[in-house]
Amino acid sequence: MKLATGGIWLQPEHALKSRTTKDLGKACEGFEAYLLSTMLKELQKTTNLVTKDNTSETYFAMLNERLAEFMAKKGIGVKEMLLRYAQPGHSTKVLQGTADNTQK
Repeated sequence: MKLATGGIWLQPEHALKSRTTKDLGKACEGFEAYLLSTMLKELQKTTNLVTKDNTSETYFAMLNERLAEFMAKKGIGVKEMLLRYAQPGHSTKVLQGTADNTQK
């Protein structure tokens, strides 16, 4: 990471040099599956279709995991975005104060 006037430049390629593209793709797909699984769990909480017994919870946890893995293989774009971000030479400027929503 290096400082620049008006913000910070993040350079992810330094952290990823030792990883192969295949490993990185698997990691990005795994993250996408985790994200989708979490979304499915939260969506499921909004319905009254699921009973609260152990059997149902286990079944729906397994169902959500497999569904999320399937959806991640087809992709919703998270994997591609992460892979694009991790390309050598890619950097993103984070402006000072933009992450702090408490300032008016």
